[in-house]
Amino acid sequence: MTREIIDPEVFFNATGCLRNLSSADMGRQTMRNYPGLIDSVMTYAQNCVASNRPDDKSVENCICILHNLSYRLDAEVPNKYTQLNHMARSVYMDKTLTGCFNSRSGKMENDEYGVPLPEEDFKPKGPSWLYHSDAIRTYLSLMDQSKKDATLEACAGALQNLTASRGLMSNAMSQLIGLKEKGLPRIARLLQSNSSEVVRSGASLLSNMSRHPVLHKTMAHQVLPDVSRLLSFQSGNTNSYGEIMTSACYTLRNLIMSNPHLGKSYLTSNMLNNVVSLCRNGSCPKAAEAARLLLTDLWSNRELQSMLKQVRRMLLLLG
Repeated sequence: MTREIIDPEVFFNATGCLRNLSSADMGRQTMRNYPGLIDSVMTYAQNCVASNRPDDKSVENCICILHNLSYRLDAEVPNKYTQLNHMARSVYMDKTLTGCFNSRSGKMENDEYGVPLPEEDFKPKGPSWLYHSDAIRTYLSLMDQSKKDATLEACAGALQNLTASRGLMSNAMSQLIGLKEKGLPRIARLLQSNSSEVVRSGASLLSNMSRHPVLHKTMAHQVLPDVSRLLSFQSGNTNSYGEIMTSACYTLRNLIMSNPHLGKSYLTSNMLNNVVSLCRNGSCPKAAEAARLLLTDLWSNRELQSMLKQVRRMLLLLG
């Protein structure tokens, strides 16, 4: 239907109702299967982006619906990656049985599957919209254009959901976001938001993406400055503090250990002092564990160890 036929208030209230329903497990699964629902919500959001109306009040509802419907998508909805995950596990098991696997890791690595990624649907329908490149572009465009924190958080949250699994979907979505669509600078800008929830969603998304070695070089150059600033200056008086610090530690750990020489310039005394303090933070156990793992890995690298000793001596002198 054209915009002129729909009463804006009716549409806003209807999408608000669907937004609430989509947050429940039963509602989420029913809504994914309802013919035309995802198509309509996605089309409305895309039309608003195309007509430079990113903060139309119904856009927030639409993106929040899509965010909720993408939750656990890889686990709950059969998709193009499901069969490939089974194939990848078979490849991995064959390599393991013949001894042809990476001795550094006892787990299957996303970038070593050896299975080609599937082609996209030319005309997506229903749940296939949720992981289509057109949807990714819509979320990234809204990150550029929208001034509303709830919309920004939902865009990052939808991408976070798509990259959360340990399977091929996470690998493919991360490459699509970071390499093909060049979305990293837009995600990094979220870390500078005054909204702790926007920062949390952006930091969690980057943590998911940093698990894939194919992205390490690009991410190190484009997001390390903002992630290291989080660990240096982030205030501990927000509800999201623990989650933000956990994500930042894991991202920093993955990126610096992949390129210690580049990462050295970001290991400031202020940041390291904050990470050490985080290790002792009993109110954020997950963040404390992430900080301990970060420091352990940094200390295990000879190139970084000498620098850490110098920083340690400096901190001791400063008292």
